[in-house]
Amino acid sequence: MAGPKEDPTSRCCFSVICFFTLCVGVAVGVVIGMYVLCDDHGDDTTRPPTVEMYRDTIPDDTLQAILSGVSKTKIEDNLSVVREIGGQFRGYSGFGSVVREIGGQFRGYTGFDSVEQGAGPQDLQLLEGCWSGRCPNSGIRRTTVLPDTENPNIVSLLDNTGNPIYSSPKTEKILTPEENKTGVVPPFLAFAKAGVVQGDLVYVNYGRVEDYVTLSNNSINVTNKVVLARYGGIFRGDIVSIASLHGASGVIIYSDPHDYAPDNTTRPYPNSWWLPPSGTQRGTIDTGNGDPLTPGYPATETAYRIQEKAVDPPLPSIPAHAIDAEVAEKILSYLAGPPAPPEWRGDLNVTYNLGPSFRDGMKVQLNVSTRNKQSRISDVVGVIQGAEEPDRYVILGNHRDAWVFGAMDPSGGTAIMLEISRTLKHAINTTSWRPRRSIILCSWDAEEYGLFGSTEFVEEYVKTLTTRAVAYLNVDIAVQGQYSVSIGGSPLLYRTALSATQQVYIHTCGGVGGSLYCTKQHCRPHNRYGNLGSGSDFTNMRCQAGVPVLDFSYIYDVTKWDIASYPLYHSEYETFYAVKNFVDGNFTYHRAIGQLWLALALELTDSAILPFNLSDYAETMSRLKEQLVADKGDVLDRYLPGYDANLTQVIDEFTEAAASFMAQVAGTSTSKPLVVRKLNDQLLQLERAFLDPHGLPGRSYYRHILFAPSSHNQYAAASFPGLVDLLFDIKDSDTSQWEKVKQHFSVILFTIQSATSTLRDVIHFM
Repeated sequence: MAGPKEDPTSRCCFSVICFFTLCVGVAVGVVIGMYVLCDDHGDDTTRPPTVEMYRDTIPDDTLQAILSGVSKTKIEDNLSVVREIGGQFRGYSGFGSVVREIGGQFRGYTGFDSVEQGAGPQDLQLLEGCWSGRCPNSGIRRTTVLPDTENPNIVSLLDNTGNPIYSSPKTEKILTPEENKTGVVPPFLAFAKAGVVQGDLVYVNYGRVEDYVTLSNNSINVTNKVVLARYGGIFRGDIVSIASLHGASGVIIYSDPHDYAPDNTTRPYPNSWWLPPSGTQRGTIDTGNGDPLTPGYPATETAYRIQEKAVDPPLPSIPAHAIDAEVAEKILSYLAGPPAPPEWRGDLNVTYNLGPSFRDGMKVQLNVSTRNKQSRISDVVGVIQGAEEPDRYVILGNHRDAWVFGAMDPSGGTAIMLEISRTLKHAINTTSWRPRRSIILCSWDAEEYGLFGSTEFVEEYVKTLTTRAVAYLNVDIAVQGQYSVSIGGSPLLYRTALSATQQVYIHTCGGVGGSLYCTKQHCRPHNRYGNLGSGSDFTNMRCQAGVPVLDFSYIYDVTKWDIASYPLYHSEYETFYAVKNFVDGNFTYHRAIGQLWLALALELTDSAILPFNLSDYAETMSRLKEQLVADKGDVLDRYLPGYDANLTQVIDEFTEAAASFMAQVAGTSTSKPLVVRKLNDQLLQLERAFLDPHGLPGRSYYRHILFAPSSHNQYAAASFPGLVDLLFDIKDSDTSQWEKVKQHFSVILFTIQSATSTLRDVIHFM
């Protein structure tokens, strides 16, 4: 799925504009006050003083020696190898070769203590079909979807006699030799319902809830009509789900030049990074997580599988297909009806009408042949055992599968992970250093379908993860621009992220040089570390297992280009050629992300006391409360009098307990291992303390009370998500819904109080 990536635009993703939606972090400007600032030229040879809680971590000289070993040449070579092996889409014949390459490199690095990838090297054909070391006796079966390459999905315009006068192309145009390969998957939307629908069409802008309100206000109804939406506003699965709720018979989604080529429509790819008119964004439209037939449990051979009709959230119930801008322009050129509002008009050379009728009695036909299929998936997991605390895991993850060539999503991250594994192996084999805690590197499969590989892993090992995992560090789309690093995740890890950015040096921002920290302040002084929605493999680590997460990427200038994602996202044109010519020709920014990833891992593995800052969590909760009051205060005052005071009280109690705990950490001698272990156990369990075993109302698979994706746009974040869901479009007369609001609000208060109790003295916690 990778994303946001939208869209970003994932299933995947961690596209990364969603990081800034409903930002809930501590403003970097506030944090800067705690540090010595770099000057206007980005010269930060004098770095900010180390925060007290980072005592007894890896020495700076050792850290820099390891980071300096990360090679941009080797990262480029890794990406080139993946390109030469073949595509990474699950249906490609080359997919198993990518699995073997990653597993082989992990095995070849003698610093790794174990590598699991499904089958022994003598049985390589099983590597495409096994998961987590369970084959050949058992394995994971996942519900996946494949396009019918013999009968691909088609959108047609029919004349008044029902004869087609125009049909969408079956494949994207070949624009460089790199795309001229066999086996390229045609455009399709995974999990779209197979079938043929035809009739009138309504243009629905981005297909958001508010867009249908606008249509209703203009007396336009989409019931039993095909809708045409453009990418860029919300997750594509939510586009289809919302359309279905409004009674649409089918959905067509396209990429408008306004959102994917606003700066240079005359010289798109292969002359620039802008999406050409023939570019089509593939992707999943499943709004669930993991195997829909085994909700909440791993999809092992012995797992009970429910019927598709019982899946919750339901699988898409209407046909849907993705098309390019050229096809959309043709459709819109024949569409009649009132003109679209000015803000709904893109950059196609047509008049944007709303429909539903066509000129001359024409109709649109949508023919979807995509089919569901049971298949196996293969996560590859490499473990470096910790020297002192092998039962504490710092997990690094990146997904391996892509819709076509995936040079950015996700292969840039895959190439970096391989280089990190080589760098760690070299450090372990040539020095006396070994990490204090264990490092686990995970190459996830089937992320693009709906976070399948990581979700099944979390579901199978949730008991282990909730008791032993320190943090999960995710890289999906490693580099999508050259402007600045963007980071989102748990408030516990904000300071860790800042500390790591101080260790990585780079020249960027029009010649401004220095560490990622100082470059970030120069380029993005307004940026906050943001809350995460969904769209990539961090989702269930946080929302089901309660593991603190970070997701990061080097991004383009979002203040210059107001676009949904990097333009070539999920198209056939996301190639090695595009990376070399338009994104990161010298692989400088790939190396910077690799060094940041490694610096984060080493701080988390080698700090005697876990580098979590509880005050940032308290600050974040205060911000969440302020946002809730601003957004929903009027309606809550009517039905939950005193809610503000009650919420303020429990947050204040948490804030006080957090400050007391941090003072205790600062006064603890790390020479007392049992005391250190006690504090670390409390720190380790804090994020888990915000999980509710019953899950959010209507979304039991999301268990984190404070953070979850928006129920109306999975790429975006929602704070107090269960409460916001219940309050969405609520009516004063809806008594039963208000009772649910009251109940869930009490759960929020209780959960915060419970989290507070975990920070008190281990004997006097009551």
